[in-house]
Amino acid sequence: MMNPSAAQQFNYRWQPIHRISKMKVPKNLWPWLITQESLTAKLQCLGKLAVEVLEDDWGTPTSRERKRLALRPRERVRVRTVLLTVDGHAMIYGRSIIPARSLKGHWRQVKHLKNKPLGGYLFQHRALKRSDIEITQLPKNLFSHQPTPLWARRSVFHQYGPGILVNEAFFDQLITLKPPFTLL
Repeated sequence: MMNPSAAQQFNYRWQPIHRISKMKVPKNLWPWLITQESLTAKLQCLGKLAVEVLEDDWGTPTSRERKRLALRPRERVRVRTVLLTVDGHAMIYGRSIIPARSLKGHWRQVKHLKNKPLGGYLFQHRALKRSDIEITQLPKNLFSHQPTPLWARRSVFHQYGPGILVNEAFFDQLITLKPPFTLL
């Protein structure tokens, strides 16, 4: 499914969303990129949501992920990569970087999510704060079934430690669907 260099798939230049021309992004994708709400809840409006866990273990963040979270050299992080599917169709590839220092309080349960969505868990907690969303366009053929460049976004969820960095790449299948919400 993924190009062999996928471990570095999010090591690209990220831009604040206000610096990206809305005209460059497919019309149906723009609301998905900029929503501050839970993508998990939005996907559930489209059909049966499933989470396929590709990796969930201690690992190494990319240099940009390390910098975004202001991590110390060789600081331990948990890397969680998943495919979010709706009715069996891959919609979003997610890569979350979870520093060991962030696994406090109720966030200790994050390492036990298995096939439950991280977003659904994070958005349950009222004290959660989210950074501004940044976006980038990933190169084509990064994923074998995606011959076109993909749009991706990232943000940091803050509650404990340096937070949790969540990266999300949106597959073409999602772009063909009308978002189940509107944004002004």
